Amino acid sequence: MTSSPNLSSKYVVFSYNKKHEELVLKIYYYLKNENLPVWINIQDGINKDIYQSMDNIVEHIRVLVCFMTPMYQTSKECQEQVEFAKSKRIPIISCRLLPNWKPSGWFNKITNDQLTIDLHAVNQRNFKEKMNKLKEKIIYLLLDDKTNSQISSNLLADESFIDQSILLDDSYMFCLVEYLNSNCIKKKPYKHRILPKHCRLSLSNLMICNNEYILISANHHLHLFDGNLKYIRSNKERKINENDLKDLSWSSYSNCFIILMKKEIYLMDPLSSKISIIEYFKLKDHREEYLSCTCSEDHIYLIKCQFNSNIYYLEEYYLSTFRFLRKFQITHLIGTSLVIQNGSSNQFQDIEKINSIRYNEKKLAIIIKINSHSFIYIFQLHDQPVFLMKIPIEDNCRMTILNPINQFIIFKDYLSNLFIKISIDFENDFQLNQYYNCSNGLIDFNGKLRNVALFGRSNLVFLIDNALLIYQL
Repeated sequence: MTSSPNLSSKYVVFSYNKKHEELVLKIYYYLKNENLPVWINIQDGINKDIYQSMDNIVEHIRVLVCFMTPMYQTSKECQEQVEFAKSKRIPIISCRLLPNWKPSGWFNKITNDQLTIDLHAVNQRNFKEKMNKLKEKIIYLLLDDKTNSQISSNLLADESFIDQSILLDDSYMFCLVEYLNSNCIKKKPYKHRILPKHCRLSLSNLMICNNEYILISANHHLHLFDGNLKYIRSNKERKINENDLKDLSWSSYSNCFIILMKKEIYLMDPLSSKISIIEYFKLKDHREEYLSCTCSEDHIYLIKCQFNSNIYYLEEYYLSTFRFLRKFQITHLIGTSLVIQNGSSNQFQDIEKINSIRYNEKKLAIIIKINSHSFIYIFQLHDQPVFLMKIPIEDNCRMTILNPINQFIIFKDYLSNLFIKISIDFENDFQLNQYYNCSNGLIDFNGKLRNVALFGRSNLVFLIDNALLIYQL
């Protein structure tokens, strides 16, 4: 099931040097399978001289994707293609294929940093991630005309006062489908809105809510929406590097959002959108970085790791003063669950990865990958966290906890079209009251799920493709 919109009247044309045709074809087939209207000269009957053939279909061409290399830059034919697109005001997405090389001369004047994708060192492991970034920019440009036509032309000079959000034309576009006892139940959101244009480029998969606001990250800034999904404001004084942003949390004690970066932590005031760094949390050791964070009523919990090692730490601080309280090595907390029997001896397993940590009712839930298998490890908070149980889940997942009903929502750490609910009975030996195999998928969308968060106590906010949707619990 694909989430791409119907874009049959617009086309995306590839421009490349023959030396990299194998990679370009792989990208072409992937995007075509995602229902994007991609054209390539050897597959779709476009004449080799795109410069001449474009003139007949220029009104249907929306995006030119060029694959940058020194050979591409020195090619007269490639230069003609790019300059032709520029003269017709066709947006150009530049894909960089080589490290430590930047275009110069005519090419540098035409390319745009915000529409540049780094595809160097693309391999089987990171191919899908890089393709999703390319797909995101293509859809952003393809939808640009449609979005602009839906926004009133009577715009104020100050965009911070403009609600550029657009209601979805069809509320069933992202209908929620539950599979319970083989019965298919469809539900539609009671609020739904496409993100404003400036909130769709480089849209992060991170999102957090409190009782009043929804916070997302896109286009190197943080953006706030209210309970009606109306755009409120963005932070302007500091850019947010999407590669350094690790997690978002809400602190009711500080009445601020927590912005977790690789090396530092910031507070964001929702009333002004101003961001301030917390000096206590600056990492001085270049080998260390933060991975995830969560807040209780008066404490903040951080997962930290040492780069290129299997050493992970849980740190606890007071929210009132950000004073350090205690620190634990994760392997010591898990204890014997890391031991497997190997003949007559015991063998300890290493932690491969930690995805996220979440607090709920004096308990911590941490997604940990061990020996190629992922689990939710649940700890009771006492003088030191006490291991309670582990729940097997699929790889590369994140979670949201629904307070106070002890339900987990598990979703993929990449664009997927399903999530699963886990209900845990903490009073009766921690029994699982729902399925816990993500591959079975309890709930499905006609769209790619980026994130889900609890808004207030009775609403779920979904970030799907480039839209926000609210469902009632």
